[in-house]
Amino acid sequence: MNSNELLNDHQIITDLIGNAAHCPAEDPRAARWATEALVLASAAELPILIEEAEGVLGRITHDTTCRWCNRQPGASIPVGSFWCTH
Repeated sequence: MNSNELLNDHQIITDLIGNAAHCPAEDPRAARWATEALVLASAAELPILIEEAEGVLGRITHDTTCRWCNRQPGASIPVGSFWCTH
Protein backbone atom coordinates (compact mmCIF):
# COMPACT_ATOMS: atom_id res chain seq x y z
CA MET A 1 0.00 0.00 0.00
CA ASN A 2 1.49 3.36 -0.96
CA SER A 3 0.95 6.56 1.00
CA ASN A 4 -1.60 7.98 -1.50
CA GLU A 5 -4.01 5.18 -0.65
CA LEU A 6 -4.24 6.57 2.88
CA LEU A 7 -5.22 10.08 1.75
CA ASN A 8 -8.67 11.25 0.74
CA ASP A 9 -9.37 13.25 -2.44
CA HIS A 10 -9.25 16.59 -0.65
CA GLN A 11 -5.85 15.84 0.87
CA ILE A 12 -4.38 14.66 -2.43
CA ILE A 13 -5.62 17.75 -4.25
CA THR A 14 -4.46 20.22 -1.60
CA ASP A 15 -1.06 18.51 -1.52
CA LEU A 16 -0.73 18.96 -5.29
CA ILE A 17 -1.81 22.61 -5.09
CA GLY A 18 0.63 23.26 -2.24
CA ASN A 19 3.51 21.63 -4.06
CA ALA A 20 2.77 23.61 -7.23
CA ALA A 21 2.42 26.90 -5.35
CA HIS A 22 5.80 26.50 -3.68
CA CYS A 23 7.71 25.58 -6.85
CA PRO A 24 9.31 28.23 -9.02
CA ALA A 25 7.00 28.89 -11.98
CA GLU A 26 9.62 27.73 -14.49
CA ASP A 27 9.80 24.29 -12.85
CA PRO A 28 7.79 22.00 -15.17
CA ARG A 29 6.45 20.10 -12.16
CA ALA A 30 4.58 23.20 -10.97
CA ALA A 31 2.26 23.36 -13.98
CA ARG A 32 1.88 19.57 -14.04
CA TRP A 33 0.88 19.43 -10.36
CA ALA A 34 -1.51 22.38 -10.64
CA THR A 35 -3.12 20.89 -13.74
CA GLU A 36 -3.49 17.51 -12.07
CA ALA A 37 -5.06 19.21 -9.04
CA LEU A 38 -7.49 21.07 -11.31
CA VAL A 39 -8.53 17.88 -13.09
CA LEU A 40 -9.01 15.98 -9.84
CA ALA A 41 -10.89 18.85 -8.18
CA SER A 42 -13.15 19.14 -11.22
CA ALA A 43 -13.86 15.41 -11.23
CA ALA A 44 -14.60 15.47 -7.50
CA GLU A 45 -16.73 18.62 -7.93
CA LEU A 46 -14.86 20.61 -5.27
CA PRO A 47 -15.38 24.26 -6.33
CA ILE A 48 -13.05 25.84 -3.77
CA LEU A 49 -10.19 23.56 -4.80
CA ILE A 50 -10.98 24.19 -8.48
CA GLU A 51 -10.61 27.92 -7.78
CA GLU A 52 -7.34 27.37 -5.88
CA ALA A 53 -5.86 25.23 -8.67
CA GLU A 54 -6.91 27.79 -11.29
CA GLY A 55 -5.28 30.53 -9.20
CA VAL A 56 -1.98 28.65 -9.01
CA LEU A 57 -2.09 27.97 -12.76
CA GLY A 58 -2.75 31.66 -13.36
CA ARG A 59 0.22 32.63 -11.21
CA ILE A 60 2.44 30.15 -13.07
CA THR A 61 1.26 31.50 -16.43
CA HIS A 62 1.85 35.08 -15.32
CA ASP A 63 5.26 34.40 -13.85
CA THR A 64 6.46 32.66 -17.01
CA THR A 65 4.96 35.04 -19.59
CA CYS A 66 4.97 38.53 -18.05
CA ARG A 67 7.79 40.49 -19.63
CA TRP A 68 8.12 42.54 -16.45
CA CYS A 69 8.36 39.67 -14.01
CA ASN A 70 9.88 36.86 -16.07
CA ARG A 71 13.59 36.74 -15.29
CA GLN A 72 14.08 40.48 -15.18
CA PRO A 73 16.93 41.46 -12.87
CA GLY A 74 15.46 43.31 -9.93
CA ALA A 75 11.89 42.88 -11.19
CA SER A 76 9.32 43.29 -8.52
CA ILE A 77 5.78 44.44 -8.24
CA PRO A 78 5.84 48.25 -8.32
CA VAL A 79 5.70 50.04 -4.97
CA GLY A 80 2.14 50.81 -3.97
CA SER A 81 0.68 47.99 -6.04
CA PHE A 82 -0.17 44.62 -4.55
CA TRP A 83 -0.48 42.90 -7.95
CA CYS A 84 1.66 43.14 -11.05
CA THR A 85 0.09 45.68 -13.39
CA HIS A 86 1.88 44.59 -16.54
